[in-house]
Amino acid sequence: MTSVVRLIALVLALTGAAALLPALVSARWGEGHAPIFLATTLGCVFFAGAMRFASDGFRGRARRLDIFAALAALWLIVPVMATPAIASAAGLPLSEAWFEALSAFTTTGFSQVERGPRSLFVWFCLLQWSGGLLTIVSGFAVLAPAGIGGLPDRAGQRLDEREAVDLAGAMKDVAPIYLGAFIAAFVVLLLAGNTPYAAFSLASAVTSSGAHLPPEAKLALAEGTATRFVMLPFFLWAATSVRWHRALATRRIHAAPEQGESLVLIAYWAVLGVLLAVLLFDVGPRIPVPVALSEGLFAAASLISTSGIEPASGVFAALPQGLLIAVVLVGGGALSVAGGLKILRLRALLLRTQADLTRLISPNIVQPARTGEGGVGSAMRGVWVGTIALFATLAFALVLIAGGAPSFEAALTAAVAATTNTGPLYDAAGQNWPPLSSYPALPMAGAAFAMIAGRIEIIGAFVLIHLAFWRT
Repeated sequence: MTSVVRLIALVLALTGAAALLPALVSARWGEGHAPIFLATTLGCVFFAGAMRFASDGFRGRARRLDIFAALAALWLIVPVMATPAIASAAGLPLSEAWFEALSAFTTTGFSQVERGPRSLFVWFCLLQWSGGLLTIVSGFAVLAPAGIGGLPDRAGQRLDEREAVDLAGAMKDVAPIYLGAFIAAFVVLLLAGNTPYAAFSLASAVTSSGAHLPPEAKLALAEGTATRFVMLPFFLWAATSVRWHRALATRRIHAAPEQGESLVLIAYWAVLGVLLAVLLFDVGPRIPVPVALSEGLFAAASLISTSGIEPASGVFAALPQGLLIAVVLVGGGALSVAGGLKILRLRALLLRTQADLTRLISPNIVQPARTGEGGVGSAMRGVWVGTIALFATLAFALVLIAGGAPSFEAALTAAVAATTNTGPLYDAAGQNWPPLSSYPALPMAGAAFAMIAGRIEIIGAFVLIHLAFWRT
């Protein structure tokens, strides 16, 4: 438990340090919000110091389950600490400000804040970037080694085994790649003609699969074809496995277990992008083919990475809503910042279906035994459990959200958007639905649960609920 307390203290300290940047931005532009961000820094540092000193002198070996529970708790703790600054800068009630903070930190992108001070959107960008990093680290260090939901694993260990979790090693492996991608995106966006403010906002969103953007960034995206094209590879980076990125960086590309999944995902993006371009060209007023192609490819990459950023206002509203829901439900790759079912699981299910149909048609055929993707071992059982957990969470969120939604279509879209962490899918539907943060408490809680569950591979939420129930 000591390691858990120190982990939370460390994250709170880093959150407090991050709040200094929007404080400096507010002071630089004379917005008057620097005191609330400085208060956030002091509050985070105070609680971090208290937790650190309280655990000083204690030693203990943390179980993987304890570390996982701490990582899951951070999805609640960090938004709570970020809420007062958002409430003050955006002029929102505390409940709506907390929902905005949670939406940003889980990289979901639900937002009713269209305009605001620069310091507020810098804070949103830092939250969503940090949430993306936490998603990858928790998956890389805890979820995959435990085999949660059929994630690729080389260790074959159970979640409740008593063994140390090397979070420091995971950070060392993951953080440089993640930070390097952000810096590269920021530089190329600057070279594409964007202002530093817009480039910072777009880079934080594209590398974390978030969607909190200031009006300046949305305008730069809508008017700049070059901006869209330079963001495409970073969307695909966000949708593919971090272990594949490490293999590429170390020139050991064939050593990555997600090599096949990543190549399938890239081919899937190309086909989907052309399909969306055709639909955009045929629906409504005709637009030039190059524009339709750029918007289609961008929309496909954005949806697969479950960011949900539109290439231009009204693009998602012009496309079939059912198709958009299906794409985000599939999502991106395993061990990435993308949400959804994941290509890994869909591919495994299709391979299993193919094998069963082959056996049905030719009962005496001899098929090679497989224990991984599409096979009959624990990995395949994890795939089935992860798939069932996704749709169970979706159904649960749908029931709760329907109590405050104006229509079933709005409730379904909101539930899918929350479960897959693709908030703009709801906001950009073109139906003038009220923002989710203005819903009653119970529907808002349902959406919050779905957003957090989506960041811990869905099944992780059920593991925590199950263990909490039996331990009490």
